[in-house]
Order: sequence, then C-alpha cells, then structure tokens
Amino acid sequence: MNTAYRLLALGCLAPFMAQAQSVSHDRVAPAPHCLDARGVRQVEQQTPMAIAVRDGQGRAYRIDFSAACPGVNEAEELRLEAPAGWACGRPREQVMVDGRACAIGSVIPIDNREFAFTTRESSRQFAATLPGVTVTAKSHHHSNDDAQRRAFQTSSAVCFATRNVRGWSEDPQGVVVETNPRRNGGHRYYRVELASSCSILAGAYEVDFHSGFQNGLICGNPGDRIVMAPSPVAGDLRAGTPRFARPGCDVLAVYPKDAQNTASR
Repeated sequence: MNTAYRLLALGCLAPFMAQAQSVSHDRVAPAPHCLDARGVRQVEQQTPMAIAVRDGQGRAYRIDFSAACPGVNEAEELRLEAPAGWACGRPREQVMVDGRACAIGSVIPIDNREFAFTTRESSRQFAATLPGVTVTAKSHHHSNDDAQRRAFQTSSAVCFATRNVRGWSEDPQGVVVETNPRRNGGHRYYRVELASSCSILAGAYEVDFHSGFQNGLICGNPGDRIVMAPSPVAGDLRAGTPRFARPGCDVLAVYPKDAQNTASR
C-alpha cells in the first residue's frame, strides 16, 4: 500500500525530526547494509515477521522483526526509531505501529524483484481488508489535489503503464520493456517475468500488453499478458482480434531493471 501519510510518518526518531531538514545529504552509513531512517518513502508488508521499505534514493530493504508484528498495512501511524537515524538491526531499533513497539532483528538490502513481489502481495492483502463503501453523492467541484488523494495509486516499482511503452527486447533472463521514465517514476527499463517459455516471441515483429484488470497497467496481476500484435503484412487476420483473444503468455512479475538488479539507480 502506498499511502502518503504512512510514508511520511515512518522515517526518524522524534528528536531528529527538527534537524532532519538541515542535515547534509552526504551522511555516511555506519555499515553498508544500514537504512537511512530519515529518508523512507515506501513501506509494504507481506508477512507479520517483516516489512519492505524503499528509501529516497530508490534503494530497497527488508526489515525483519524479532517477533511477529502484524497490522502495518492497516496502521494509521508508523514510526521508525533508530539511534542517529540509521536502522542496521542493532539494539534499541524498533518500528512503532499505532503505539505498539516492534523490535527490529535485522536490516537487509534487497533487489527490485523481491521488493516488487512484496509490494504486490501487500497491496492485495490491504485491498482484501478494505470495508465496503456506499457512494451517496458526487461533487463536481474538486481540486486536482483532491482527485489525486482519492484516486487509487499504484507503484512504479511493480507496474508500468502500457501507454508509456517505447519498445521491448529479449535477453538471457527474459523480456525487457523500455518505457518513458518521466511517466514511470524515473524507471526506463523493466524486467518482465513470464509464467513459462513464450513461443510467440520467436521472430515477433511487435507485441502488445493486455492488462488483466483493464486499467492499462502491467503488474503481474491475474490476466496480465504479453500478446501477439498484428503483423504489418496485408491481410493479417489478427488485425481485428482483440488483445484478450490473441495468443499470448501470462506475466508473472514486473520490476525495474538495472545492471546489478538492485534498487539503486
């Protein structure tokens, strides 16, 4: 789940909040695996024993708890408490979840693939806990900011928009999609993992992506597929076939690609 108030609430000890604005951007971590608690931008929970977080530099980490700490996705207030603003898995580090203290056992850097998986599962779990909503009235006088706050958001860490695709290619690990980085959180290339080998890609001139949720996003959700596109040859009968009916392959996972397959960029 990507809720702005949750991400802003999690980040540093209260005594450090006043000085966080003036701190140098050249802070040096006490160890390579440590997370800068002042720069957390996204928090996701798939299992009660851990959370995944992403910092302001795009790096991803897994924070393992010493004991089960459920309820992060539904929490109203989160706070990461760590001496000197660095979370490394040392004593006295904890996450406060609506007033409950959850001791941190370890902090481990993770790659984009693991973060994307956790984010996707976290979003599904949170959506399953949402209460029913009855719409009784609609107003036509809303600001752009209001519309953005009410809109369901998704993360560029696990999805790309089909309208922003510029091209695709294959490499030994599978399919790589090029997108407009300005429209996808700064990410230009995405790794697309398929559920099985995909024969339609052999010699394909062009492919399309079909969104299982019909929202124009490819995230590895049920029904997300890479499908054959009509060829430029005149008389190709596929030209009139809708995407969902074309031969294709299921998309299993999506995450940003970089040289080291890490979250840094």
